[in-house]
Amino acid sequence: MQNVVFVGRLAADPQVTEDFGKAVFRLLENRGRDASGADRVVGVNCVSWAKGLNERVIAVGLASGCEVVAVGAFVDNLYEAREGGQRAAKELVIRSLTVLDWAGEHSADTATQAAA
Repeated sequence: MQNVVFVGRLAADPQVTEDFGKAVFRLLENRGRDASGADRVVGVNCVSWAKGLNERVIAVGLASGCEVVAVGAFVDNLYEAREGGQRAAKELVIRSLTVLDWAGEHSADTATQAAA
């Protein structure tokens, strides 16, 4: 199985199940600018099935805007669309996660910038 490394910031707070069995979040990465000069942002949906990682790191240490290095494998998932019919989506199943910007640090930086 191929591993993918993705460095990005959380688009929103992660969603973690009550039993910490599953965590879902979206990462966004700025990939420079396109030919017209607009920002080129790439997003990837991530899921973690590691209960320990979800409980000790994702649930308590991550929030919208935190930066992480995610290593995992892409899988295709089929799901039923609201209007009917099947759709496919790729998601990155997390194997390891390195936090570069913790939620507490992010909140402190935001508060410092707001006070300035």
